[in-house]
Formats: sequence, C-alpha cells, structure tokens
Amino acid sequence: MKVEVRDLCARVHGTPLLSDVSFRLHERELFGLVGPNGSGKSTLMRCLAGLRRPSSGRVLADGEDLAWMPLRTRAQRIALVEQQADTTDRLTVRDAVELGRTPYLSPLRGWGVADDMAVGDALGAVEMAGFATRHWHTLSGGEQQRVHIARALAQSPDLLLLDEPTNHLDIRHQLSLLALVRDLRITRVVALHDLNQAMECDRIGVLHGGRLVATGSPQDVLDEALLAEVFGVTATRHRAPDGSPRLHFSHAL
Repeated sequence: MKVEVRDLCARVHGTPLLSDVSFRLHERELFGLVGPNGSGKSTLMRCLAGLRRPSSGRVLADGEDLAWMPLRTRAQRIALVEQQADTTDRLTVRDAVELGRTPYLSPLRGWGVADDMAVGDALGAVEMAGFATRHWHTLSGGEQQRVHIARALAQSPDLLLLDEPTNHLDIRHQLSLLALVRDLRITRVVALHDLNQAMECDRIGVLHGGRLVATGSPQDVLDEALLAEVFGVTATRHRAPDGSPRLHFSHAL
C-alpha cells in the first residue's frame, strides 16, 4: 500500500498534537517513527489507521482518502497494534487472534479454511502456537503483546502499524519480532524508542513537538546535531560485529 499524508494537523481541546505533517510511505517499505515522549507518534499512528480524524489535512491510501474509505475495507487493509491494546480475560489466545478475521466475515461468507490458515500462520509467526488454548488473563505482558501482533497479522493487511511493539518483550522476542516485521512483504510503520532498532528501517521520520522535522535513511537522519537537538543526547557511531551501524549515547553537555 502507498500512503500519502498531506498537511496533517490534530488537536485536543485546542491543544495541537500534530502540526502540518506531510510525508509519503512507499509500497512495502519499513518506515520507522521516532521521537521523544509526547512528540505525537501515537496520535499519528491512529490517524494513519483511520481511527482518529485529523483536525485538518488528509491521509490517502493508494489515492483514496481514509475519511471516505468504507469501514470494512479499512479494517481489511490496515491493522494497528497500539501500546495499550486490551482484550477480555475470558478469551483464549486463539479466540483473540481469530478476531483479526472479523472484517472478512459476513452472513454470506462464514468461517473457512483460509481463516484457519491465517490464524495458524499468525500464531506461528509470533511463536505463540503452543499457547492457543491458554486464557488471556494467564499470559504475561510480553505474551499478550505477541498475541495482539498475531491478531494484526491474521487480518492479512496491506498496511501494518505497530506502536512500540517491543514494549514488554524480552530481548530474544524483540529480535525475533523485528526480524519478522522486516521480512513482511507489506508496508509497515513502526514507532520505536530504541534508535538502534530504528537504524534497521528503510527510512525513518523524526517527530518533535508534533512536527515532522526530518525524514530519510536512518544513517543520514540520525546525525549528531539532530540527536542533540531532538533527544538531548550526544551520540557516537560504531559498527556491530555483523557490520551494521550502531549508536552509543551519553548525556548532552
């Protein structure tokens, strides 16, 4: 899916959360969204999902304004995993992931083999297949996060939005999740706090005070001047043993 954001603004009770944000997402790219706490990342993600109507501006998905896209179509094509997603305690893990297939069901189209396969594949992708019969309330925070991501994958979306997806995950599952997201052949937007994780994205956007202050490749954007101005830190670059670029941080003077 190709996405274009044009002059997007969002306000709450007159307080601006996003101001004049414009950028494009290329088809099948991995776009990282970074910025300090309160910079507007979650608000922008909800606007991209069509769950929050901007005060002004537009979000176009393959040329179609999200404000006019039918709800069922939007639910089939766009999946969002929020930081504080919730699920009723009475569901099993499989029940929760099956909710991702809801946009495809109707009185004329019941549950089928394709739905079973989508759910099974999604559970396997996040390493939760063995938890299918467990009840939601028995899961740890990290396990619940992986189930939410599985539900989004079960939607078979064209655009996947992940807001801080590595929260609550141990390091092994952080790495496996990021590898999974990198390998998906769809458009992906991932809001991240860890700038070294953001270095692995195709492009990134930096939000600061509700404004998009930079976009481009992580290596080009995350320079010393920007890191000092936006994040208040000094940074040095080095190479990991595998040759990938890494940042080392210290307090700005």
